[in-house]
Amino acid sequence: MVIRVIVMAVIVLANFVLQSAAFQYITVLGVTPNTALILVCSYAVLRGDAEGAILGFFAGLLQDIYYGPVIGLGALLYMLIGYVCGKPLRDFYKENYFFAVLLVAAGAMFYQFAYYFAHYLFRGRTDVGYYFRAVMLPGTIYTVIAAIPLYGLVYLLNQRLERTRG
Repeated sequence: MVIRVIVMAVIVLANFVLQSAAFQYITVLGVTPNTALILVCSYAVLRGDAEGAILGFFAGLLQDIYYGPVIGLGALLYMLIGYVCGKPLRDFYKENYFFAVLLVAAGAMFYQFAYYFAHYLFRGRTDVGYYFRAVMLPGTIYTVIAAIPLYGLVYLLNQRLERTRG
């Protein structure tokens, strides 16, 4: 258990550094993949709702501290996404990438809509159609494309950690 916590903390920190520094250079249509969301959804699918929510909380809190205009919103959103993604998957074949990627797509749409609602709609910017076309849809598509190999990596890491646990 301690090894799993250390490994996941290192992954969250490494993801934060990569998303902050390296992934800014691979933008497409002005958006980058939300790799933190991919990690949260993948971990929730593989480990369940409680562990997904905990990982989501800390990944979101780390992003909020450094980039968020409001501390706690990202932590709450990622925690909810981790909880919901891990909830219905008791009898799910974790080798099936399709359902995991589908959950990443739903989580990305939810995150971006909630972010729009909290940051733009309350300030009177009501052009939801433009935000959907310019930010939400390209961001979700790019995140889903990035989720395919990243889910595989998280799956392999989880398998290795399960074997070392005995």
